[in-house]
Amino acid sequence: MTETMAMRMVAQRIFEDKAMGLKWIAGVVALLLVAACTAPYQGPFIPFTRLTPATPARPLIAENRVNPYDGVIPACADPNVLDFIKGRFSTREAGYWDSSIEIAGFDAPYEIAYRPRGPTFVPRRYCSVTGLFSDDRPRKIYYSVDEDMGLFGLSWNVTWCPVGLDRDLSYAPGCKMARP
Repeated sequence: MTETMAMRMVAQRIFEDKAMGLKWIAGVVALLLVAACTAPYQGPFIPFTRLTPATPARPLIAENRVNPYDGVIPACADPNVLDFIKGRFSTREAGYWDSSIEIAGFDAPYEIAYRPRGPTFVPRRYCSVTGLFSDDRPRKIYYSVDEDMGLFGLSWNVTWCPVGLDRDLSYAPGCKMARP
């Protein structure tokens, strides 16, 4: 046996011992982790549990956040909101569905709910209006005006659904998902 072969054998033995040592340490750490995760709430592996009682988190009101909501959004009958729906509808119908149906006008917009999920969520005003369409059929349109949901969160946005013309079934069944 040459000196080089002896050096290789010694190096291999040292490497195997280090690998075994690392495997042993990894196994012990894994066992401790499993024991800590399966320990009872006030078990020995979770330190200071008796010193820090569990308290429920307080809900953060939308107006008290770092970037607060002011809760001021347009009314259901605001002409800007209705023009937004009218413009987006005609763009979608002509460009995507290749249809000539347009909204000719609106009749009797009214509010269904304002912030129905409470003060901790984004302010939304849920509305309904009867749309008078170019095919001489009145249809119900459900929509919500959402605060700070416009481009880059700088303005309000409208989520809307005309009953019977939700062709991609985004708010199915019958625009139910566009309502509160």
